[in-house]
Amino acid sequence: MIEEKRGERLVIGKLTKENSIGRSGSLLVAGLCLTASAFSQTGKMTSAQMEVVQAERAFARYCIEHGIAESWMEFFADDGIIFRPGPVNAKEFYRKQVPTPRPLRATLNWEPRYGDVSQAGDLGYSMGPWNYVTNVLPKEPDAHGYFFSIWKRQTDGKWRVAMDFGTGEIPAATEDHMLGKPFEPARQYKLRAPHVSNPAVELQALTEMDQRLASSPQSGGVLDTYLALVSDDAKTFKPGARPADKQALRTFIPAGKEFSLVLAPIGGDVAKSNDLAYTYGSYNLQEGGRTKEKGYYVHMWKRNESGKWKIVVTNFSGKAN
Repeated sequence: MIEEKRGERLVIGKLTKENSIGRSGSLLVAGLCLTASAFSQTGKMTSAQMEVVQAERAFARYCIEHGIAESWMEFFADDGIIFRPGPVNAKEFYRKQVPTPRPLRATLNWEPRYGDVSQAGDLGYSMGPWNYVTNVLPKEPDAHGYFFSIWKRQTDGKWRVAMDFGTGEIPAATEDHMLGKPFEPARQYKLRAPHVSNPAVELQALTEMDQRLASSPQSGGVLDTYLALVSDDAKTFKPGARPADKQALRTFIPAGKEFSLVLAPIGGDVAKSNDLAYTYGSYNLQEGGRTKEKGYYVHMWKRNESGKWKIVVTNFSGKAN
């Protein structure tokens, strides 16, 4: 048994994917070297965005040097969440694991390619490709996927992972999994929302927006209702597929009044600047009142130029019934 990527970056299991990239050494070296191209866009980044990018890269380097369990214990917040398949406390989960054997039998490496940080500099997210390469014989097939991490600044000023999700393992790696590429900051708006707000009140409003999906479909069904909440430049994550754009949701949520998407929020958080937030919970995709697929979701929310909350990242991971 070795570690397989399910949900976000890993879970205990057996890898079955055939090797589709024969450049394992290049993948690891690229992750360790912060090339000029990797930071060619830093001029567009705020200091807080830079901090999150640097924290994500430090997380990856630590994982290469110390192993998976040790790095998750080091870089996650005390209340940080992973999915197994439902949400569990990351540190409690990895505290029960045996220490990583030396030398490391496998290397998990990744890099941030896209993300955002609140104007208050207290909440952010990043996403990008990951690569998993076995180091010893008999060699297991390499594996690849994409992660989505939410970061939160702690009371000591350090950034720690609040939640980790993603695509799990994808069927085949692409050129995109060659590490050492630039980070792109998300689009920024001139915020019209008040900077002073009550995060608890805002979070309640967002969870109610999640809950209302099932009860207030538009004329075209829940698909139209959901798409109306999603930003035009949103990123969407589903198991086994590369991150896609907003229109990819049409392959997940069928059109028609007979379909409904029931979301049951569990928690989330809102930035002090009232411009960035996330919610998460379970979902149940139904057809004619009967479950078609169920699992867990994460929504990353951001206020647009009009001050309206829009979903900028959707991450669903579930199984068909």
